[in-house]
Amino acid sequence: MVFSSLLLLALAASPAAAGDALLEHPYWALPPYASSAPAAIAGIVNGETLDYDIYWGVIYVGKSYMRIEKTVDISSRPVWHVVSEAKSGSFLANFYKVDDRNESWMDAGDLHSYGYYKKLSEGNHFFNEWVVFDGPGARYYGRKMNRKREISGFEGPLDRPVNDMLSAVYRFRAMPMAPNSSVEMDVNTKRNWRLTVKTGKREKISTYYGNRKCIIVEPMAGEEGLFVAKSGKRLRVWITDDELKVPMMLKAEISIGSITARLVRRTVK
Repeated sequence: MVFSSLLLLALAASPAAAGDALLEHPYWALPPYASSAPAAIAGIVNGETLDYDIYWGVIYVGKSYMRIEKTVDISSRPVWHVVSEAKSGSFLANFYKVDDRNESWMDAGDLHSYGYYKKLSEGNHFFNEWVVFDGPGARYYGRKMNRKREISGFEGPLDRPVNDMLSAVYRFRAMPMAPNSSVEMDVNTKRNWRLTVKTGKREKISTYYGNRKCIIVEPMAGEEGLFVAKSGKRLRVWITDDELKVPMMLKAEISIGSITARLVRRTVK
């Protein structure tokens, strides 16, 4: 996820004892955007929340949401702060607790990213990191924390605007979309690569949100992450075939079957 270079932070590795606090993204303290609110893009607007129920087969296992929480200021640009969380329900939490959080800072005009934050806590697996995309400095940099709470820094070259995996969902919603085609976009997840998204046939589906005609979308495996399948597994997303392009349903193959996320509601505040 991408941010302008407002920060002077040491990126050298530094040890941390178990139990220390999570990493803090330097853009959490950004000021609100003081000018007029940016216009909606393909129905994407500040305050939009998408709520999902998650199932393993027919068993309810948790919930998730994606939300554009607020508009902040980066170098006098309006930037949407996007947050996504996934949490296990009481049944799954008994033996495999999930408490994940992803954040992105996405330009409200062209939808490129200024940076991202990721915290994954799934059973015994833990990972925490943040990244800043410094366009003027032509580089990206960040910090990561492993399960042992060891912290290290990283950086690399950046020769063009990119998206992180969360902002890529919104960029795709703003793109022209037709069945049986494909689009590509530049993304970065601690390295620069190209994400290919293929579209399939139209299909009408039903969720608690309602009945909608959708186009089936399949991100191709590349770098593991949000809305990208692990190697050898499929991930399909049903996106409404209208101007909003709302992700209605997601099916992801896992080692013990598949997980399905179904849209419960879309609200705008």
